[in-house]
Amino acid sequence: MIPYRYTWLVCLLACVSCSQSDPQISWEKTQVDNLYTVDLPSNLQPGYEMHDYASLQYYSLEDQIYVLGIEDAKENLGDIKRKRLKLKAYFNFVEKNVLQPMDSSERESQQIYTSKDGYSLRVGDYYANSRKFDWNPLFYRISVYESVDYFLQLVVWMPYDKHCEYMPILDTMTHSVRFLEAKR
Repeated sequence: MIPYRYTWLVCLLACVSCSQSDPQISWEKTQVDNLYTVDLPSNLQPGYEMHDYASLQYYSLEDQIYVLGIEDAKENLGDIKRKRLKLKAYFNFVEKNVLQPMDSSERESQQIYTSKDGYSLRVGDYYANSRKFDWNPLFYRISVYESVDYFLQLVVWMPYDKHCEYMPILDTMTHSVRFLEAKR
Protein backbone atom coordinates (compact mmCIF):
# COMPACT_ATOMS: atom_id res chain seq x y z
CA MET A 1 0.00 0.00 0.00
CA ILE A 2 1.39 3.41 -0.97
CA PRO A 3 1.22 6.00 1.80
CA TYR A 4 -1.11 8.88 0.95
CA ARG A 5 1.69 11.47 0.93
CA TYR A 6 3.37 9.62 -1.99
CA THR A 7 0.31 9.29 -4.21
CA TRP A 8 1.21 12.55 -6.00
CA LEU A 9 4.48 10.92 -7.08
CA VAL A 10 2.69 7.86 -8.43
CA CYS A 11 0.29 10.12 -10.38
CA LEU A 12 3.20 12.15 -11.75
CA LEU A 13 5.03 9.03 -12.92
CA ALA A 14 1.87 7.73 -14.61
CA CYS A 15 1.44 11.02 -16.49
CA VAL A 16 5.09 11.12 -17.55
CA SER A 17 4.90 7.56 -18.85
CA CYS A 18 2.23 8.61 -21.38
CA SER A 19 4.29 11.54 -22.62
CA GLN A 20 7.48 9.74 -23.52
CA SER A 21 9.28 10.72 -26.70
CA ASP A 22 8.31 9.27 -30.05
CA PRO A 23 9.93 5.87 -30.64
CA GLN A 24 12.17 5.65 -33.69
CA ILE A 25 9.87 4.56 -36.48
CA SER A 26 9.57 5.36 -40.14
CA TRP A 27 6.42 6.75 -41.69
CA GLU A 28 4.71 6.19 -45.02
CA LYS A 29 2.27 8.67 -46.53
CA THR A 30 -0.71 6.59 -47.65
CA GLN A 31 -3.18 7.97 -50.18
CA VAL A 32 -6.77 6.71 -50.17
CA ASP A 33 -8.92 6.94 -53.33
CA ASN A 34 -7.76 10.45 -54.29
CA LEU A 35 -9.64 11.68 -51.20
CA TYR A 36 -7.08 11.99 -48.43
CA THR A 37 -3.62 11.04 -47.21
CA VAL A 38 -2.53 9.84 -43.79
CA ASP A 39 0.92 9.06 -42.42
CA LEU A 40 1.11 5.47 -41.16
CA PRO A 41 3.94 3.63 -39.40
CA SER A 42 5.83 1.50 -41.93
CA ASN A 43 5.39 -1.63 -39.76
CA LEU A 44 1.64 -1.72 -40.56
CA GLN A 45 0.45 -3.91 -43.40
CA PRO A 46 -2.71 -3.56 -45.48
CA GLY A 47 -5.79 -5.46 -44.39
CA TYR A 48 -8.66 -6.36 -46.65
CA GLU A 49 -11.35 -7.94 -44.51
CA MET A 50 -11.29 -5.90 -41.32
CA HIS A 51 -14.43 -3.89 -42.17
CA ASP A 52 -16.92 -4.01 -45.04
CA TYR A 53 -16.88 -0.26 -45.77
CA ALA A 54 -13.39 0.82 -44.77
CA SER A 55 -11.28 2.15 -47.62
CA LEU A 56 -8.25 2.28 -45.30
CA GLN A 57 -7.40 -0.92 -43.43
CA TYR A 58 -3.97 -1.45 -41.83
CA TYR A 59 -2.73 -3.50 -38.91
CA SER A 60 0.20 -5.14 -37.17
CA LEU A 61 -0.45 -8.42 -35.39
CA GLU A 62 2.94 -8.23 -33.72
CA ASP A 63 2.36 -4.73 -32.32
CA GLN A 64 -1.41 -5.29 -31.91
CA ILE A 65 -2.48 -2.03 -33.52
CA TYR A 66 -5.35 -1.73 -35.99
CA VAL A 67 -6.38 1.24 -38.17
CA LEU A 68 -9.56 1.84 -40.19
CA GLY A 69 -10.54 4.82 -42.33
CA ILE A 70 -14.10 5.28 -43.58
CA GLU A 71 -15.34 8.28 -45.50
CA ASP A 72 -18.90 9.42 -46.15
CA ALA A 73 -19.63 11.79 -49.00
CA LYS A 74 -22.06 14.40 -47.71
CA GLU A 75 -24.00 14.22 -50.97
CA ASN A 76 -24.83 10.59 -50.18
CA LEU A 77 -26.28 11.45 -46.77
CA GLY A 78 -29.45 12.92 -48.24
CA ASP A 79 -30.48 16.53 -48.75
CA ILE A 80 -31.63 17.24 -45.18
CA LYS A 81 -28.67 15.51 -43.53
CA ARG A 82 -26.17 17.17 -45.88
CA LYS A 83 -27.41 20.61 -44.89
CA ARG A 84 -27.92 19.98 -41.17
CA LEU A 85 -25.54 17.23 -40.11
CA LYS A 86 -22.65 18.80 -38.23
CA LEU A 87 -19.35 17.36 -37.05
CA LYS A 88 -20.54 16.83 -33.45
CA ALA A 89 -23.60 14.81 -34.53
CA TYR A 90 -21.55 12.74 -36.99
CA PHE A 91 -18.93 12.12 -34.29
CA ASN A 92 -21.66 10.95 -31.87
CA PHE A 93 -22.97 8.58 -34.57
CA VAL A 94 -19.49 7.11 -35.14
CA GLU A 95 -18.79 6.85 -31.40
CA LYS A 96 -22.05 4.97 -30.84
CA ASN A 97 -21.40 2.55 -33.70
CA VAL A 98 -17.76 1.84 -32.86
CA LEU A 99 -18.40 1.24 -29.17
CA GLN A 100 -21.79 -0.50 -29.53
CA PRO A 101 -20.38 -4.07 -29.39
CA MET A 102 -18.55 -3.30 -26.12
CA ASP A 103 -20.04 -4.31 -22.77
CA SER A 104 -18.56 -1.18 -21.22
CA SER A 105 -16.73 1.89 -22.43
CA GLU A 106 -15.59 5.16 -20.98
CA ARG A 107 -14.36 8.28 -22.74
CA GLU A 108 -10.99 9.29 -21.33
CA SER A 109 -10.56 12.50 -23.30
CA GLN A 110 -12.00 14.52 -26.14
CA GLN A 111 -10.42 17.27 -28.21
CA ILE A 112 -11.77 19.60 -30.89
CA TYR A 113 -9.35 21.11 -33.40
CA THR A 114 -9.14 23.00 -36.63
CA SER A 115 -6.37 21.46 -38.73
CA LYS A 116 -3.60 23.48 -40.36
CA ASP A 117 -5.58 23.09 -43.60
CA GLY A 118 -8.72 24.54 -42.01
CA TYR A 119 -10.66 21.29 -41.54
CA SER A 120 -12.66 20.58 -38.41
CA LEU A 121 -11.47 17.61 -36.35
CA ARG A 122 -12.94 15.94 -33.27
CA VAL A 123 -10.96 13.26 -31.38
CA GLY A 124 -12.01 10.94 -28.57
CA ASP A 125 -9.93 8.43 -26.61
CA TYR A 126 -11.73 5.51 -24.93
CA TYR A 127 -11.27 2.59 -22.55
CA ALA A 128 -13.48 -0.32 -23.60
CA ASN A 129 -14.10 -3.85 -22.43
CA SER A 130 -16.11 -6.75 -23.83
CA ARG A 131 -16.64 -10.43 -23.22
CA LYS A 132 -16.36 -10.72 -27.03
CA PHE A 133 -12.63 -9.99 -26.55
CA ASP A 134 -12.27 -12.18 -23.43
CA TRP A 135 -12.53 -9.09 -21.23
CA ASN A 136 -9.13 -7.84 -22.41
CA PRO A 137 -9.29 -4.04 -22.03
CA LEU A 138 -8.99 -2.10 -25.28
CA PHE A 139 -8.04 1.46 -26.12
CA TYR A 140 -9.79 3.23 -28.98
CA ARG A 141 -9.03 6.53 -30.65
CA ILE A 142 -11.86 7.84 -32.79
CA SER A 143 -10.99 10.82 -35.00
CA VAL A 144 -13.63 12.44 -37.18
CA TYR A 145 -12.74 15.03 -39.82
CA GLU A 146 -15.06 17.29 -41.78
CA SER A 147 -14.31 18.88 -45.12
CA VAL A 148 -16.65 20.67 -47.49
CA ASP A 149 -17.72 17.43 -49.17
CA TYR A 150 -16.84 14.60 -46.76
CA PHE A 151 -16.86 13.27 -43.25
CA LEU A 152 -13.93 10.96 -42.55
CA GLN A 153 -13.54 8.68 -39.57
CA LEU A 154 -10.17 7.28 -38.55
CA VAL A 155 -10.53 4.57 -35.89
CA VAL A 156 -7.49 3.03 -34.19
CA TRP A 157 -7.55 0.36 -31.48
CA MET A 158 -5.08 -1.70 -29.48
CA PRO A 159 -4.77 -3.42 -26.10
CA TYR A 160 -5.24 -0.81 -23.39
CA ASP A 161 -1.88 -1.51 -21.77
CA LYS A 162 -0.09 -0.34 -24.96
CA HIS A 163 -1.82 3.02 -25.36
CA CYS A 164 0.74 5.08 -23.44
CA GLU A 165 3.57 3.61 -25.50
CA TYR A 166 1.71 4.32 -28.76
CA MET A 167 0.38 7.79 -27.90
CA PRO A 168 3.02 9.63 -30.00
CA ILE A 169 2.18 7.35 -32.95
CA LEU A 170 -1.56 7.97 -32.50
CA ASP A 171 -1.02 11.72 -32.35
CA THR A 172 1.11 11.72 -35.51
CA MET A 173 -1.45 9.67 -37.45
CA THR A 174 -4.35 11.79 -36.19
CA HIS A 175 -2.76 15.09 -37.18
CA SER A 176 -1.33 13.90 -40.51
CA VAL A 177 -4.66 13.48 -42.34
CA ARG A 178 -4.96 15.79 -45.36
CA PHE A 179 -7.93 15.96 -47.69
CA LEU A 180 -7.05 16.10 -51.40
CA GLU A 181 -10.20 18.01 -52.39
CA ALA A 182 -9.57 21.00 -54.59
CA LYS A 183 -12.36 22.93 -52.87
CA ARG A 184 -12.19 23.67 -49.14
